[in-house]
Amino acid sequence: MAKPSEPGSDAGTRAAVVAVACSAAVLTLAALVTFGLQTAFGVATGGLLATANLMVFVRAGKAFLDKKGTAPWAMIAVLKFLLLFGGVWMILRTGIVSPLALAFGYGSLPIGITLGGLFGPKPPEDAPEP
Repeated sequence: MAKPSEPGSDAGTRAAVVAVACSAAVLTLAALVTFGLQTAFGVATGGLLATANLMVFVRAGKAFLDKKGTAPWAMIAVLKFLLLFGGVWMILRTGIVSPLALAFGYGSLPIGITLGGLFGPKPPEDAPEP
């Protein structure tokens, strides 16, 4: 049986990250077909932000739970927070993408997490409770 710290034991989180990336791609394609290239670029930007945000969140959370190097990961979590808000502020301030398109792309985060939880791998029946 895989231990929680072994690679491959976090298939559920990997499924969620993949589902977020896939839902971002589907939303981007829908925006391209429906609204054009500029809107699709905004949706893709929001989807990339959502996927990157989830990936860093998963790694920081795993480091906190495993109690391995929590100080560097705590700084990375704060940096992630600042970069996310600072990056979104700069993107919106410069007018590169529409705020609505960015928010629509970032909507891939709850969609992907939900789909990853519903259709991702299920824990084994004989797994001990945490």
